[in-house]
Amino acid sequence: MTAACSIGGHRHRKNRNFLKGSFKMTELPPAATLVDMKNATLLRLSLLPLALGLAACESSLDIDLATVNRPVDAERISVRIRAVELQDEAGGTRRIETDDRLVNLLDFQGSELLSLVGGEEVPSARYRKLRLVFDERGAEIETDDGEFPIRVSDLQPGADIDIQLSDDDDETETLLAVLDLRFSFSRQTQPDNLYRLRQVATAGRSGDLGTLVGQVDEDYVQGGGCAGSEEEGFAMYLYRDDRRNQLTDYAADVTDSPLVSASVVRPGDEGDFSYRFRGLPAGRYTVAYTCKADLDDPFTRQDTLVFRDAFLVDIEEGGTTTRDF
Repeated sequence: MTAACSIGGHRHRKNRNFLKGSFKMTELPPAATLVDMKNATLLRLSLLPLALGLAACESSLDIDLATVNRPVDAERISVRIRAVELQDEAGGTRRIETDDRLVNLLDFQGSELLSLVGGEEVPSARYRKLRLVFDERGAEIETDDGEFPIRVSDLQPGADIDIQLSDDDDETETLLAVLDLRFSFSRQTQPDNLYRLRQVATAGRSGDLGTLVGQVDEDYVQGGGCAGSEEEGFAMYLYRDDRRNQLTDYAADVTDSPLVSASVVRPGDEGDFSYRFRGLPAGRYTVAYTCKADLDDPFTRQDTLVFRDAFLVDIEEGGTTTRDF
């Protein structure tokens, strides 16, 4: 069995039986001198690091994308994702090219996932960051007011991850990235009328990520200072750790911002609402309800958001947690 390996910037083929037969002692002719024997031994020893490197080098990787939420009134969000970048704990970056096609991000809000990478061989390492690389060619958002171009911000922080990829010929690791469209896009009217894209996402091993769901009573969503609020503004904000007394809007590059959000929706015009977070790393979070998410601009600090209750929730690896309001 073989698999692709990369050593010293070159690609080789890895053979599991390489060590077993590559160093068989060669019988030297009777006239060989002690120097000849020493040189032969040194040659065999010099090949040992190469053999060991070939035995452990790369992992097979799939990467999928899901999306949640949307900017206010968005009916279509067309973008190209040119590549995915993985940053290891030493600061090195591995760039993996995709098929670079124009897609509507709103198509991947349910069970359908966008496959970005399939069976890619990447160096075995501990990775700390996953970043999507966008292309502005043909990128636009369609709303009730028309079509608007998308401009990609220079700074793209990406999603924090903690994933150790190891060499295993029999297994392909699958990573899932979940892009929050509400926090990732901001409407800009000056000097040009456009949307600016700065990705906000979570990511991790697909099987390790958790889900948070809940029902929201019909009378609750417009109570407690939320009377008359539009349904576009109904949302849950999720914060790391205990933030019940420090609830804020989302603002780019501000450490106390919520991690992601989830729209509070209902299937028809009557009945209770519900929400769903997906792609959450295990840990403790604070979930809070706001009825004014439609006023939240990722590039502007807001003080007009109205929050009602906030609760602590614990997300387990691969599990589903329920918190009703």
